[in-house]
Amino acid sequence: MTAGAGRPASGRAGLAVLVLLQLAVTAAPLALLPVLGLQVARMEAARMGATPAFWTALVLAAPAVTTLAMTPAWTVLARRLSLSSLVVWTGLLSAASCGLIALATDPLLLVVGRLVQGLAGGGVVLALAFRATGGSAGRGFTLMQQAVSAGCLLGPLAGGLAFERGGIGGLMLACAGLILVLTLAAARAARGLAAEPEAPRARADTCDSPTLLPLLLAGTCGSAGAFAFVAFFPTWASAHDAGLYTPGLIGLLHSLSWAVALLILPLWARGLDGAAPVLGLGLSLVGCGLAYAGVPLGLGLGGIVALRLLQGAVFAGQAPALFAAAEKAGPSRTTALARARAGLTVGQLLGPVAAGLALAPLGPSGPLLVAAGLSLAGALALVPVLLAPHPVARSRAP
Repeated sequence: MTAGAGRPASGRAGLAVLVLLQLAVTAAPLALLPVLGLQVARMEAARMGATPAFWTALVLAAPAVTTLAMTPAWTVLARRLSLSSLVVWTGLLSAASCGLIALATDPLLLVVGRLVQGLAGGGVVLALAFRATGGSAGRGFTLMQQAVSAGCLLGPLAGGLAFERGGIGGLMLACAGLILVLTLAAARAARGLAAEPEAPRARADTCDSPTLLPLLLAGTCGSAGAFAFVAFFPTWASAHDAGLYTPGLIGLLHSLSWAVALLILPLWARGLDGAAPVLGLGLSLVGCGLAYAGVPLGLGLGGIVALRLLQGAVFAGQAPALFAAAEKAGPSRTTALARARAGLTVGQLLGPVAAGLALAPLGPSGPLLVAAGLSLAGALALVPVLLAPHPVARSRAP
């Protein structure tokens, strides 16, 4: 383990703190999202000259704006700041975002809080920290994804319970405090670690860079397919059998996908460290596409459960595989991870829009077929990379 050379216990402690910090910065915003529309309605957004639906959409989209705007800045910041300082940046801004959301009495402050969330850049900085501390691409990025999966499970649950008791503000303040404490510990664990490898990589600025484009396209398509499916699966389920697919069952099916992701990610770590990450990314995209396409086939509840479990298992490795492959192809680790994260963010925005356009002409199954098509299109984008005699497609992860 890179981080723990000579100090394995310290390395394990550093990874544990990073896991907790990643879990917290993932769970905190997700605690708000399932009840966001209701929270905005409570603020009587209509008095501000717009409907609650308008403000809800604005709050949802806000982090993407600053995430994309920050993409070119991370390479510069990584050259000027230590990895420890970058972790402090992320932690402080993530905590500030939670604090602003906690204190918000109108939707405008919610928008500001979410803009600050995008500025924090946790998806880039913590990926760099996990990579440096984890010792290998497979181990570092899959451990990060396990923490993300746990946050995706716990955040909505905590948010729903807090909203029912009128305690969203208190929950977000508690999250802010927890993030600050974990940030101090994580920054200490990251001391002495570098965001970039010490030795420059051969040909990093020449033949490898063009390969990053199809990887980013694949990541964007995969993210778009996943978010399109999540957004419109409830629509299909309600139209298919509203009596069976209650909101509780839909939520349970969604949770099952994250649960299986938590369990399967250690296997993904071994696979990504032992084989080409591009191949792993392609298999994940194909598996997700087939799982999405299988839902409208009328397989019954048992079949839907099986497909959701399959989708959770194959989707689990998608982001780690993308990060590992992008690192090999990009002009620098920071640049590659920042662009990969930006691609995932673009997919989150485009996927639901593309799927929504298919709802009227194709009915409730249309958005799910669009989700499948997007994921399979991402896999097709990788074909030239897989067929080319290229280090990204052929070499073993370092």
